[in-house]
Amino acid sequence: MKIKKLIDRKAHEFEFVNIAQLEKKLINDISNLDILIFDRSIIKNRLVKKLLYKFSSRSLIIKGEEKIKSIQNYSSLIEKIIKKGIQRKSIIYSFGGGTIGDLSGFLASTIMRGIEHVMIPTSLLAMVDSAIGGKTGINSKFGKNLIGTFNLPKKVYISSDFLKSLPKREISCGFAEIIKYSLIDSKQLHKLLISKSKIHINKLIKLSIDSKFKYIDDYREKLNSKNSRAILNFGHTIGHAIEKSNFYKGNLKHGEAISLGMIVELKISSLFNYCPEKVTNLIELLKKYKLPVNYSKYVNKKTIPALIKRIAFDKKIINKDVNFVLIGKSGGFIKKISIRDLKSILYQIN
Repeated sequence: MKIKKLIDRKAHEFEFVNIAQLEKKLINDISNLDILIFDRSIIKNRLVKKLLYKFSSRSLIIKGEEKIKSIQNYSSLIEKIIKKGIQRKSIIYSFGGGTIGDLSGFLASTIMRGIEHVMIPTSLLAMVDSAIGGKTGINSKFGKNLIGTFNLPKKVYISSDFLKSLPKREISCGFAEIIKYSLIDSKQLHKLLISKSKIHINKLIKLSIDSKFKYIDDYREKLNSKNSRAILNFGHTIGHAIEKSNFYKGNLKHGEAISLGMIVELKISSLFNYCPEKVTNLIELLKKYKLPVNYSKYVNKKTIPALIKRIAFDKKIINKDVNFVLIGKSGGFIKKISIRDLKSILYQIN
């Protein structure tokens, strides 16, 4: 199965494959001019072992975690790639979760002023979110993904076979983003998520891609309408602030921070009298998919000043206002909230 959408005059293509099909395609396509970047957590995978053996001199293995998205690590990796030898027709192939994809995409978009990038996301979160839409980036000490580019990958291969060995906690993190789509847009996704019937994971991944496709026509996030790409940030303004304040220690993963961020941001929607009944429904849904719902450790009277400082560096800030994503009866929409008012609101919901 293939899904394709024209974004910024370039085809954004996804192909669903099983692991045997993926092996055949990669063995045929990868050349000795290309660079392969692997998440350390998947090096025992049979296909990865085969690729590492065949392209050992062209491969880099790094630990997939938020800490790798630093200027220092970016600089170190780009020098290693240049040392290995690179040409403009070279392709970077990335295998891993969201952090590997974000970093590899940024490397590809900046080395030699841009080479192609092929993504093989191996986590559910990457398959349903970070592999879609061409955002690449690394972190600043002031915030998440503040240094980056818009650069669509040449192709994205989706193989849910990788999920069979993924820890349950990582699967839950992916469901945080799927739940987000069900709130901002997709009633079909919501029905599937609350269903007691077993659903094939590929169906959820495809519906998530379809949902995100509706917003990424606004490729560089310039609109403020209901079709703005910024609506995909629901749960992320608070979630990223929580994640950064936690200094990416690993005890709170990205999907878990977004879970907490969605609850807080939905409570803010409720304060404005938008769908207050949805807060309870969201909490029950997050619990069903084993995601955290108690944010009191991260959002409280002591932590709110630090969170506000983090939010002040957010990409969604315009002057002293935040383009905040709220949820109404028809899904997500943008409302400007001043930093000062947001601080007061956080104290109210705490």
